[in-house]
Amino acid sequence: MTHRYMPVFVFTLLVVGLSAGVVGLLGGDDDFFSAGLFLTLTAVPLIITRTVHNSHTVTAHQLAEADRAGYHRALDHVARGLLDAPAPPDPGHRATAEQVAGNVITLRPRPTRPIERKAQ
Repeated sequence: MTHRYMPVFVFTLLVVGLSAGVVGLLGGDDDFFSAGLFLTLTAVPLIITRTVHNSHTVTAHQLAEADRAGYHRALDHVARGLLDAPAPPDPGHRATAEQVAGNVITLRPRPTRPIERKAQ
């Protein structure tokens, strides 16, 4: 099912389904809209199947070209200074919460006992 005519078939099925769905929706014809929706939903799994098939049949030359392009992009980012270390996040200011080991902040701070007032 993933031969060379499948992309043409799937694209045609998708376009016909979308067109029929829009015409049925705008024209108020529920049967035409349902047929268009069915054709569109039938085309989606076929598109996914073809895309997965294409990704699994990549050649060594295509892999080498993708690797080379990624290497050039990384060099470009280094040259522009885009790979600087990100600033550490600001944890905010909590007066009552205590931080535990390292940078972990408890979601529910331990309740502190209020200062008991005594009658004067």
